[in-house]
Amino acid sequence: MFEWVIILFLGSGLVYGLQSRRLQRRNISSPMMMVLTGMLVALPLGIWHSAPMDALSGSIHFATGFAEMTLAIILFLDAAVLDYRKESAARNIAIRLLLIGLPLTIGVTWAFIVGLDASIGLVPALILALIVSPTDAALGRPVLENKGVPEPVRQGINIESGLNDGLVLPVFTTAVLLEANLLSNGHQGWVAEALLEISIGAVIGVVSGYVIGQVVNHAVKHRTIVARFERLLGVLAALFIFLLAEELGGNGFVAAFAGGLALNISSDKVKDAIESFGEAESELLTMLTFFVFGLIVVPALYESWTWTMLLFSIASLAVLRPLCVWICMIGSPYSLGEKLYIGWFGPRGIASVIYMLIMATMIDPGAFRPLFAAGTMIVCISVVAHGITAAPASRALVSYLARKS
Repeated sequence: MFEWVIILFLGSGLVYGLQSRRLQRRNISSPMMMVLTGMLVALPLGIWHSAPMDALSGSIHFATGFAEMTLAIILFLDAAVLDYRKESAARNIAIRLLLIGLPLTIGVTWAFIVGLDASIGLVPALILALIVSPTDAALGRPVLENKGVPEPVRQGINIESGLNDGLVLPVFTTAVLLEANLLSNGHQGWVAEALLEISIGAVIGVVSGYVIGQVVNHAVKHRTIVARFERLLGVLAALFIFLLAEELGGNGFVAAFAGGLALNISSDKVKDAIESFGEAESELLTMLTFFVFGLIVVPALYESWTWTMLLFSIASLAVLRPLCVWICMIGSPYSLGEKLYIGWFGPRGIASVIYMLIMATMIDPGAFRPLFAAGTMIVCISVVAHGITAAPASRALVSYLARKS
């Protein structure tokens, strides 16, 4: 049966790829296609008819193992191929979004969740806020591809989505560990242990990334490496750093993110070598992640969806994030239309899904079903809403700016 699941995934990927230009003109994105395919494949497997959470609990090891590798590769590649030398306007937008907008969004979302349902608890509310705050540029690909949208706006959104999941991850991990410690009445030294794990991961990542970058520079300069292996460097280095950190007692995800940044800074030859392969690799991983999401996660949690979760999802996507972005952009030279555009294109996607899968291995999923269900609902809505609106909203912004000029 597992083989047929893989065959159906690969077949759906081929179908979408062959018709991708036509489908994208109709605002059908690959994440939308993969989630729908996963949900349809789940029907004959009987997953939809299982008791709530059965599908998730029975597949958690497969889903989480895949999710961990995927997140490590994506964190590394996002950091490694990031062009931090972009024009200052794009960097300024990204800095505002990451240093002001992101913490503000997390805080406002946390407060909104507690106000909406105080029984959820302060730490679980924070965990949910952290799950739904990182953005995913993959769900709004036309935003990055429409050259009519001002370069600083496009690249600012791109840089934010590339870095925010790595910045949120240590806080998310710490919050989940805190909740697990509270539930088990654990010892008081967990904070030091968590900080040590994050610190070890960061050090291993920085050192490994820097060394690999220098080795790559030497190999390219002396022509000891062929082109096809240059393109494989990203995935090989990501998994190497991730697994090394895990074996040495560090946080592998922090190590992967830090390693990507260090590699990027230390080697001016890596970005061009791995960027094209990184884009294709990220696309495949994104498609597979959303397929698993539709196959396993949605059927396991849809029965727990409530009207309160729908209200939270709409508020998070359409009010809280746009409001926080507007606040963080006060004093910037951008128009109201551009600020609203940046605020709307904060889709929730692959990082949110993987955070939930990782969390399921750290604490009992059944005891936190509302958190998983709310996170699942907001990703489902975001996949559809941002996928459908990416191209039309980009065209509308271009027209709006043309009328203003």
